[in-house]
This record gives sequence, C-alpha cells and structure tokens, in this order.
Amino acid sequence: MGLEPYHLLRPFVRELTFPYARFDIAGVEHVPARGPVLLASNHRSYFDVAALALVARAIGRPVRFLGKKEIFDAPVVGSIARALGGIAVDRGSGSGRPLREVEAALKAGEVVIVTPQGTIPRGHDFFDPALRGKTGAARLAASTGATVVPVGLWGTEKVWPRSSRVPDFTLVCNPPTVQVRVGQPVPLSLTDAKADTETIMQAISALLPAESRVRHEPTAEELARTKPPR
Repeated sequence: MGLEPYHLLRPFVRELTFPYARFDIAGVEHVPARGPVLLASNHRSYFDVAALALVARAIGRPVRFLGKKEIFDAPVVGSIARALGGIAVDRGSGSGRPLREVEAALKAGEVVIVTPQGTIPRGHDFFDPALRGKTGAARLAASTGATVVPVGLWGTEKVWPRSSRVPDFTLVCNPPTVQVRVGQPVPLSLTDAKADTETIMQAISALLPAESRVRHEPTAEELARTKPPR
C-alpha cells in the first residue's frame, strides 16, 4: 500500500502515550530531509526506544532501527522497535546480515537509528563520563555516504532502569524528564573508522547535560539499577 510500518504506528506514538515520563526534545531540524542518515545515539535504557521513536515521529521520514535482539523482546518498546523497521542483532550468531540490511537501507536513502555503544553499559561503566563506541556506524557512513547525526539521551534510566523488566508505571504521579538533543551532522574523515567513532561519541557527549561529564562515584543502589534483573 506504499506505507512503512511506522506510518501506521505513528499516530499512536506521541508524548501522551507515555504518561509516566516527560520529554524535552530539541534539534530535530538538524536531520536532513532527504538522503541516507545515521542517527547515532547513546544508550542508557530500554526506554531509549520510546524517546527515539518520538524523534522519528518528528522527522516524518521512514526509519529503521538497529538494536540488540533483546530490545525487540522487551515489553512496551519491542513493538515500537519492530515498527521502526527493526533490524535485530543477535551477537551470539556472528551473522553479518544485520549490517548488510542497514547498508542496503542507507544506500536506498533511508534513515537508520543506531546505538554505537552496542549495549547499555553496566556497573561503573554506566557512570563513566567518556562514551565509548564500536566502529560500525563509522564504517557504514564510509561505505554508504550517509550523514551521521548525533543524538544525546539523558534520563531514560529514571523511567526504566536496567534492573527492571518494565518501565516504572507508578511515575505517572511524578514523571521524570527525559532530555533528547539532536545535534548537527558530524564531519568525518571516512577513512579512519576508529578516529571517526571517537568523533561521533564526542559529538553525542557534547549534547548531554553538564552533569554527564562529571565523574560520579555511584552508590551500591545506583550500581544495582544498572544491572539486569535476576
């Protein structure tokens, strides 16, 4: 029918869909209106998918979402990830199929959302001011000519900590604010994937609030919230 899955879901993905969170979103105008785009975001929570879905809604372009298989199995956000043209990565399989699908989508001029960190950091790594990413996004930009646009997420873990199987629906009485900042396209060399990855991660970090760059010694309770439920 000429419709992408997200076009069908789009009317239902809005801030009111998530009454247990408030969203502060800015910078969406930095996403090019046409041509291949990689939206590269940091990763703090399963709830990142909801925040990124709202960005996708504001863009108004068909999108794809590359994420770990467990995201697509998660309640609430799993269906959203699938509607975002989801491409699941099963790290244990060693398959190169997901990256080939992303490359094909970019060469077709689409928008793909990626999280260069690959997974939600755990333990002390979650509180490390320095963001570290894998080179996949940089390599995809080099092979497809896609524009890389950084996205900084902050506060999603307050809605859905890694230690919980579902979002904290009780927050509807006092919802925390999730900050989403979309930055300007990142200039890359397209010849050095490692250096370009560092550039991408620095651009994402620059979009986060100042507190993200202050080293914090977490409490035992804070550390526990970064680890999967048993």
